[in-house]
Amino acid sequence: AALELRANGGRVIREAAASHLALAGSHAPVFTVQDVVVQEGGTLQVVAHNLAGDSKTEVFLVHATLADVAGWLAEWHGRSRTVFIDFPGHGAPSPWDSSKTVVEW
Repeated sequence: AALELRANGGRVIREAAASHLALAGSHAPVFTVQDVVVQEGGTLQVVAHNLAGDSKTEVFLVHATLADVAGWLAEWHGRSRTVFIDFPGHGAPSPWDSSKTVVEW
């Protein structure tokens, strides 16, 4: 595993550190991505909810990563650099998953 993390000049480590995905055990706001819809024209519609029950919808390019969604949610929260994201039925990604696309998650 260590060789994999150091591959490509440490790209995986840099991406994980730069992502807005919270590491297990840390304190960060929690969001639930309730719906992801692939739309015509190569876009995704993502519907997320915070713990207060407020919802927000954003449109991303179809190749958007988990880091892209985490960045949007951190910006929405406004007071935390990192967030936890729950994808019901799919779990919660860690910073190590940040480069995976929403579609593949």
